[in-house]
Amino acid sequence: MKKIFYGMAIAAMALLVSCKKDNKQQGGNIDWDAVTEDGFYVAGDATGSSEIKSSCVMVAGINEVDKTARDGMYEKYIVLEGGKEFYLLFNEAGKKTRYSASLEAFETPTDNESYGDNPASVLKGKLVTGDTAPAMKVTKTGLYHIVLDLNKSGDLDAAGGAQIVVLDASNFGVRGDMNGWGFTESDPAVTTFSNDGITWTFKNQKILSSGFKFATGNYWKVTLDDAGKVKAETSLGADMDPKNNITAPEGDGFYDITLTFKLAAGSFAKSFTMALTKVGEVEAPTTLFMIGNQFGGWSWEDAGVVELSAVVPNGEIGEQCFWATRYFEADSEFKFCTVKEWSGDFGKWDENGNVVGDNNTVPAAGFYTVYVDLKNKVMELLPAELYGIGDAFGENCWDFGTAVKATEKGKVLELTTANASEALRLAVKVKPTGFDNWYDWWRTEFIYFEDGKIVYRGAATSDQARHAVGAGVKLTIDLNAGTVTEN
Repeated sequence: MKKIFYGMAIAAMALLVSCKKDNKQQGGNIDWDAVTEDGFYVAGDATGSSEIKSSCVMVAGINEVDKTARDGMYEKYIVLEGGKEFYLLFNEAGKKTRYSASLEAFETPTDNESYGDNPASVLKGKLVTGDTAPAMKVTKTGLYHIVLDLNKSGDLDAAGGAQIVVLDASNFGVRGDMNGWGFTESDPAVTTFSNDGITWTFKNQKILSSGFKFATGNYWKVTLDDAGKVKAETSLGADMDPKNNITAPEGDGFYDITLTFKLAAGSFAKSFTMALTKVGEVEAPTTLFMIGNQFGGWSWEDAGVVELSAVVPNGEIGEQCFWATRYFEADSEFKFCTVKEWSGDFGKWDENGNVVGDNNTVPAAGFYTVYVDLKNKVMELLPAELYGIGDAFGENCWDFGTAVKATEKGKVLELTTANASEALRLAVKVKPTGFDNWYDWWRTEFIYFEDGKIVYRGAATSDQARHAVGAGVKLTIDLNAGTVTEN
């Protein structure tokens, strides 16, 4: 997916100097002595209030590099008025210290991979503390994401260090199934911003199994240092936590989505709320494709993308179920999508039907059958078992218990016929989750014809045409190439 950079600013670096407890002039008419709870506060006329409120306290920051809380890192979403002053105030046991920075536009380096998920520009400044700390300003009114990092561990270089970062977060949008993890702005766009309430609206958005996130642009993170050791997340997921995607509460479908911000104390979930209303159904998919480094080189236009075969349905049994058997290399990574595009792609689900992880992998090189049940959100990776079915392979070879199993020969499979037959049949063994037995062989069968090309029965309810074969014929089955050779 192309990364379209968007944004506003980073800021940084510092020493600690306490300010006079009774000095109210540094904050204009703001009474610092009214602050009693410990913590970092966003204060100043730009907040729209002459009071320093508990709702302005910053929360502990999460370093998205290792997904853990970082000592000395703090974050806050807050509306700031353009052209007015703001700063950070630290209160600890009654001792109050002013934190600020001379904010300047920081243009994201294009030659440094550490900034790969960054917006194009942010405000950034080295941290200054004490009475002489300059007041900060933004040029336009909007919602801003402020990140403070004290660099307590001293692990950030000169291009990072203790700093304040200010990112324009006004342009909240959605990224997910609805746009192939691109970026869709609100409709209509927000025109006014207030700490008393902002609402972004997204009409008729498609939500599938992989879900979506709210984001402040077509990027994911703000990088604080050239080495990429510390990054702040710029998206909001389930429970307003960026770790997990937001999934459809009433199953796959089209939804109207609203995201609302109202400044509050505590975690992001205290300030942000969302609502999803289902407005339409998504038609049941009739195709499923597998893409990966081995299957199409991650390009949907490549002929190597695998189209999975549908399980022949019988009522609800096999409905929206697909399978494919292939030889997988040891380093093979892959995922799925119902269409040949980055829209609703997924790897697998957890037991609650939520998309987890990213790409799938195999434990070792070899033949595997992938089985995907879209309706019940189940993906299985099974050791492959391919069988010769019917009279061509001997008497009573009409179920998996008595049929002849193919043998592996490197990256192909081999079977030898026992009898001449007018109706050779081949099938792969697939056992769906929750079933006591394997699917009947005819639900996962395939055939080949004179040109040697494999043809899968798929969702066809009628029988396939048949292929005649002689006795003692060795079949070399190359599933990756989609061919069968007779010798």
